[in-house]
Amino acid sequence: MASRIKRSDTGTDLLEKFRDVETDGLPEFDNYDKPLEMGLWVLWVAKEKLNVRSLTANEIVDVIVSVMEVSVDFRGVVNAFNRAKGRIHKHDQGDETYYEIMKSGKENLVESAGGGSLEVFYFEPGKKHTSKRILRESILDELKGELKIVDPYCDSGTLDILSKRKNMNFKCLTLIENLRDKVKKAFLRDLKDFKSEFPNVEFRSYSKSEIHDRYIISDDKLVILGYSLKDLGSKESFALILDKKTSRDVFNALVQNFNRRWKAATPL
Repeated sequence: MASRIKRSDTGTDLLEKFRDVETDGLPEFDNYDKPLEMGLWVLWVAKEKLNVRSLTANEIVDVIVSVMEVSVDFRGVVNAFNRAKGRIHKHDQGDETYYEIMKSGKENLVESAGGGSLEVFYFEPGKKHTSKRILRESILDELKGELKIVDPYCDSGTLDILSKRKNMNFKCLTLIENLRDKVKKAFLRDLKDFKSEFPNVEFRSYSKSEIHDRYIISDDKLVILGYSLKDLGSKESFALILDKKTSRDVFNALVQNFNRRWKAATPL
């Protein structure tokens, strides 16, 4: 029968147990980024795998920070648990408050891990201005962190679109040989001015012809584009936006491919 953790098992001993524990059959910790869900995950592993029924908030935070290496605030975990409404059982012992995961808490984690979203944006032919506005306001500005952009047909029009993004921090992989000489010269000239104004952007050209698709990778989203950024709205096309949970295998594969090609590419 599961029991409350013994005080002799706290601190370093508890952290070591979590480092060694096998979590087969449970959702992955990486599915979660909110204090409540991360805390519930720790409680579920403790109860299911370590035969430890309940933990304090301090112990939960120690596991998240020291073992899972994710920054989380003690008060954020406590506040989230106070709003958990039946997903945990809370009880006091001496000066300590202990938390135990309940059935609805486990269901919460399963639903969140199996969740995810797919958004589809439709770009009508002949509406380039509207399409680019949608791209900027509804897609680019909603993406978090540094962007990894793959677009084999970048030109000065691409720079114009990207210059209006709120967070100017991205890497763009293109194929400069795809451009006609006149267009290439204009692009390289404009790119020099662009980088002087936006120092947190990088463009590189990948000489091999294996990049064909257009996509954007952010911290938590994958955007697949039917056309190059500069051409949206010239013909009928779509943008598919998948979150990392929905497309984890594809997401990770594309990140690896991007990083490999980026190292081999030539800075512009």
